[in-house]
Amino acid sequence: MSLEQPLPKIGTNNTNNGVERHSPPLINKSNIDDDEKYRGLAYSSDNISPSHQNDLSPPTNNNPYPYNIYKNNNTSSTSQSSQDSAKSNDNLFRDFNSLPSPPKNYHTYPQTTELHPSRDLDSEEINRNPAEPAKKGFFRNKKKAYCCICCGLIILIIIIMIPLTLKVIAPSIAQGAVTGSKLSFSSAKLTQLSEDDFMMSVSGEVTGTGPLKATIQVPDGVKVSWNQLLIGQLPLDTITAQPFTGAKIESSQKFKVLNKTAFAEFNKFMLKEREFTWHLEGIASVEAAGLNLQGIVLSKDVTMGGMQNFPSVKIDSFNAPAEHPDGGIEIEINSTLGNPSPINVELGDLVFDVEYLGHIVGEVGATGVTLVSGDNKLDLKGRLIPQNSTEALAAVGDLFSKFITGQNATTSVIAKSVRPNNESAPISWLQSAFVGTKLSVVLQGGKDLKIISSVDINALDLQFNNENPYIPMASSSSLTAGFSIPFGFPLEMKQISQQITMFDGDKELASLGSPFTAATGDSKSGKIETSFAPTPFKVAKGSEELFDDFSKRLTLEKSVSLKMKGVANSIAKTPVGEVEIQGIEFEVQTTLPGIQGLKTKPAVVNSLVVTGGTAENMLIKLSVTLFNPSNVKISMGDVIFDLLFQDQPMGKVIMENFVLDRGENNVNVIAQFGPKGDEANKAGRELLDNFIIGKSNTVGIKGSAQSTPIAPLQKALAALELTTTMPGLKSPKPIIEQARFAIGLNTIFDSKGTASIDAFNPFDTTIKFLNIKSNIQVKDDEIGNIDQDLSADPVIIPSGKTVTTKDFDLNLKISGAAIKSLFDSLAGNLKTNIAATIGVAIGDFVTEIDYSQNDVPTSLGKGAGQ
Repeated sequence: MSLEQPLPKIGTNNTNNGVERHSPPLINKSNIDDDEKYRGLAYSSDNISPSHQNDLSPPTNNNPYPYNIYKNNNTSSTSQSSQDSAKSNDNLFRDFNSLPSPPKNYHTYPQTTELHPSRDLDSEEINRNPAEPAKKGFFRNKKKAYCCICCGLIILIIIIMIPLTLKVIAPSIAQGAVTGSKLSFSSAKLTQLSEDDFMMSVSGEVTGTGPLKATIQVPDGVKVSWNQLLIGQLPLDTITAQPFTGAKIESSQKFKVLNKTAFAEFNKFMLKEREFTWHLEGIASVEAAGLNLQGIVLSKDVTMGGMQNFPSVKIDSFNAPAEHPDGGIEIEINSTLGNPSPINVELGDLVFDVEYLGHIVGEVGATGVTLVSGDNKLDLKGRLIPQNSTEALAAVGDLFSKFITGQNATTSVIAKSVRPNNESAPISWLQSAFVGTKLSVVLQGGKDLKIISSVDINALDLQFNNENPYIPMASSSSLTAGFSIPFGFPLEMKQISQQITMFDGDKELASLGSPFTAATGDSKSGKIETSFAPTPFKVAKGSEELFDDFSKRLTLEKSVSLKMKGVANSIAKTPVGEVEIQGIEFEVQTTLPGIQGLKTKPAVVNSLVVTGGTAENMLIKLSVTLFNPSNVKISMGDVIFDLLFQDQPMGKVIMENFVLDRGENNVNVIAQFGPKGDEANKAGRELLDNFIIGKSNTVGIKGSAQSTPIAPLQKALAALELTTTMPGLKSPKPIIEQARFAIGLNTIFDSKGTASIDAFNPFDTTIKFLNIKSNIQVKDDEIGNIDQDLSADPVIIPSGKTVTTKDFDLNLKISGAAIKSLFDSLAGNLKTNIAATIGVAIGDFVTEIDYSQNDVPTSLGKGAGQ
């Protein structure tokens, strides 16, 4: 305690006992610092007077302050003042007369500043009075008193602090420790859910509890609030906190729901959001350091992770094995639901609606579900429900289409109900929170599905035209596809459309697309029967020559292979309704039976009719049967083949608007008979002679590059070569029905006579005899000949008529045999053999035929002109 008061007036300004006295420096009221005012040690205005001041002048040596009590001004003024005050006390009570040495000849002054003048006096500053005796007894008593006072103060402080510590400080420290601690839950599990409560098991820790071991109890549990809404009450197990480490929490208590509406709102929030915060509040008791402190307020916020609307939901497998007994299609889904929250919940039985493209297309459920943190395996079973609207059926069709074609489909699963088990009523707060929860679920498309396994073209029609030779029209009356679906429910095909690209080897050949066409077949049989109407068969640009070669191979070979690649769309009847399944990709090999050059069965000429002629050709109408072993029908337009006999060209065979159908073809053919050149004429004359006499002939029909103007068929037809048998003329009557001789009186002298014949025309056109040269024989004896030019007056014989010709000049050969023959003719018994070369005109076509007929009835009588 410093003596910071004015020194008492000890004497006058004169010397006292030889000691020079000086007044202390004048202390102004304005110089008193604020610290001194606070301690109440400043001078009062009444104590300040000049009489209390030393009037001693400062020392005259060069160092006016040889002793600096502030020690280079680095020691605090408070500490220095305390030291100075102690020295001043010693000076006051010292026996100045007992000093052994005379007073020092210098004065010390405390260092002062303008703002803080020191009023502490060093004991050296006080002029000692050597004549005054020392007061030793008084000093010793004062010291004892001082010690007693200190001891009393300490005891008093102890008496005060013990109850203060017990009643105020310890609870405050305990409250601060509880308040400063941190409570966290690392996981929670909710089981045995009911309307009013459930079991809640939590794991967590308490940290920051301080350096003392403490036991914390919350007898009445804590009130749990969320978003300033009281939702429940949770008992807490006793927490034993270790110094500096806190405590681990493993607790299982019954959580009581106090506000079902608020608790439902909380659960909705927890299901959707990233995290939530509970506020826990209760009254705790703390036992630490032997003290049991009551009434400690526990108020904590606990933040835990929410479920974030289950961002990771994956369908591991999807199946639709059968028709559902309640209608629709039974479905089975094995899924993985990721729960990012540390909260586990015993839910029970769940039911969801399945939504796709804005339509509820099905419902699924799972039983006995306990939602755990991390991945949850859910086995969902349910059905796709029957649909009535076009839009909903389109949605189901799109769902199947994406799965079948390997595309992902994003569906929504909407929570519909939750209950502990099938026999229990829903828990209101859980149902309210759960219903409407919408999860986005990706149904992954099927992998490596082969829906269409084969395509058989049972019939293919190709109709060519000269205007667009490389875009023939294609159609099919029968097409069969083998198919299977990766599901077990029944499916019946109703219509199908397709886009097909055909490849010859690895090179694109042509493409075609057909609109929806009626189809039959079902998933049980695994077959689709369909057809398609005429559609352009577009040869790929740059593949024209390839298509020419393909046509040739199709014409000549036993079979040709094609790769068919494309996309099919179907309309199918299912247990949910008729749905359109789009984008069914396929790639298959198919085989077309070849035409094999039309040689699998011989071409047969069924009939042959000479119908007329032109200046260049005799026209013959034939009915020919051709057999096509392929299932390809080809419309070729007009086709012209070369007619050959003995490898000589006889003319042309024309097939107008030729359509080569599948199987047997009865084709009307026009043969143009008009050989050119000596060799050809010779062969042609033989052919015609054989024909007229009814003898069959083997003829050839050969194609050429000029057989058709349609470019893609030219190679094919040029390679076509057939042989057939052309039958001889079948006539109901012989051409010469009867012959007549007429002789006169001069016959014996000039061997001249006349002859005429009854000639029948077996052709279907009028013929004209232009000349005739014939030999008439009886057995092997020639009796005469005829050489008659009839061009000026030809014999005209209508079709199917018999005409008696005019008299021809007959040159008789008079011999015994001739005379005998003449007599035989008189009796009507003469049979002659006639070999004639007849120049005929069939229409405008003029040719000669060699005709022989035996056993021609011959009579002797008047000539035709007589």
